[in-house]
Amino acid sequence: MPARTTDPVQHANKAAEAVRAFNRATLRRGNSPLAYPGTIYRTLAAFATLAHRLPQAFDQTGTALADLHQAGHLTADHGTPTQHTDAVSVALREAEQHATAMTAALERAHSAANPLGYCGPIDDTDDDL
Repeated sequence: MPARTTDPVQHANKAAEAVRAFNRATLRRGNSPLAYPGTIYRTLAAFATLAHRLPQAFDQTGTALADLHQAGHLTADHGTPTQHTDAVSVALREAEQHATAMTAALERAHSAANPLGYCGPIDDTDDDL
């Protein structure tokens, strides 16, 4: 089995930074990069895909922690490793449920945006119509 060369935390950090970059890029300053319904439609699809993938990531994180606990590889500064592992597990299950609900809401938003078209002035330099 080949050794992993990338710390999995880097992927979660990159996802967080990507959302931060989106937030900065779409601040309302003059012409919005979300100027057309097609852009918004594709953005909603991308967010739905992101949300859809979160439950698996949360489950795998919880499973990894449970494996460490079952192997006896955890200690705790206070309380017991079992108390903290159980609390993490409960919180991750809750996060999975929220991510599933978020996915459903984003899919509804994506579907609702589908029939929308643009009828305002057209920027001929923008190919995002």
